Parts: sequence; C-alpha cells; structure tokens
Amino acid sequence: MTLQRTPLDRLIQPAVEHVAKQGGGYFKKSEVVAHLLRKNKFSALLADLRNRHGAWQIDELILRYVVARIGSELQRRDSLGIRVYECYAAGERERRWMPLQAMTANTLRAVMQETRTQARQLVIKGEGYQLFLTELEKLGEDAIVGDVYEKIAPRIVAYRGKT
Repeated sequence: MTLQRTPLDRLIQPAVEHVAKQGGGYFKKSEVVAHLLRKNKFSALLADLRNRHGAWQIDELILRYVVARIGSELQRRDSLGIRVYECYAAGERERRWMPLQAMTANTLRAVMQETRTQARQLVIKGEGYQLFLTELEKLGEDAIVGDVYEKIAPRIVAYRGKT
C-alpha cells in the first residue's frame, strides 16, 4: 500500500528549497521548521490544536512528523542516485546542510573528511563485532554476546587503542 502525499508533505520540499536558497550557502534543519511555522498559518494551526486537545499533544505529534519529513527530504537523491543535500558538523549543536551542487572545494573537503572519519569508525565497530561473532560461533547458535562479553570486550578496547 502506497501512502498518498499529505498537504504537509507538499509543503516540505518547497520549504527546504526556499531556505537553502536564502541561507547564504548553508542552512540548518531548524531553519526549515521555523520557515514552515511562519508560512501557511501552520503555527496558528498547531496553537489551535494545542488549545483544543492539549492533553493529546496532537500539535507535538504533527511537529515531529514535519521534522521527520524534512529529514527525509534532506536525504533525497536525484535521478542519478546522488544526494541532493549533504550535511557536515561545524562545531555547533546542529548540523549544517547544503545543496551538494552549491559546495565549494573547501566545503566538499570538510564533508569528505567527516565521511572518511565515520567510515573508519564503522570499520572499527565492525571489527569489534567480528571478534564477538568469532567467539559466538565457537559456542553454537544459541550463544549470545553476553556469554563472551567479558572475554572479548577487553580485546575490543585494546584494538580501538591501536587504531
């Protein structure tokens, strides 16, 4: 079953595009949320729901839905399968987003460096899981990680220290 796009869904992509264009190069997800709250009487709708059905927190439910949909839009890929937007940390609480096609060489280098760091961390994590799995296979299919944790955890810590 395919869900139809809701009226809220139809507001998300234009809001992301609008904020991306006016953001001076980069933007944050919270800026897209703020833009939506300012437009289309959305803030008034949420206030009305809060006033009418406060105990149900329907306004919070809708706001969480909007934030999730914005996140999905930021993960969107173009017709070639390449992400339209990329994000990177900039020493702030919230990640910065930018259209990939608008990135300078310096911004792209920062994104690449962060991606490589994440990839190394995933390799290290995978190696730790492999150590657990190797021991579990020796014990049989009913064994759980808790059965080998005390033996393997120190090896994982030592491995992380070397990398």
